Amino acid sequence: MQIPEIFKQVIADTFYDKDIEIWTSGTIKDDEGCVIANGKLEKIDSFKGNFQFSTREYIQQEYGEEIKANAIVTCNETKAKIDNILVYDNKEYTVKSLVPSDSHITLLVEG
Repeated sequence: MQIPEIFKQVIADTFYDKDIEIWTSGTIKDDEGCVIANGKLEKIDSFKGNFQFSTREYIQQEYGEEIKANAIVTCNETKAKIDNILVYDNKEYTVKSLVPSDSHITLLVEG
């Protein structure tokens, strides 16, 4: 089914009202190679989306996979990839799965 761009924009304007940042994840090491931190490294981008907490059981039932996720983010487009860190409401969530559809992209996240 072909979803017109105007319809996608109406969805985005109505539902995607949360500011979400995308960060790379990794390990920070000192000059001697000792690990000094794990987590977000560099901000890649930001986008507007919808954020909702969910249960792992619901995610498994809805998406047919055993994914360790406890929240669902939907948006019309994103540069996020699996293992990137999303920051929403000053909290960090790791992207576990991306599920594209005709009208939006669903990101299953854990945090």
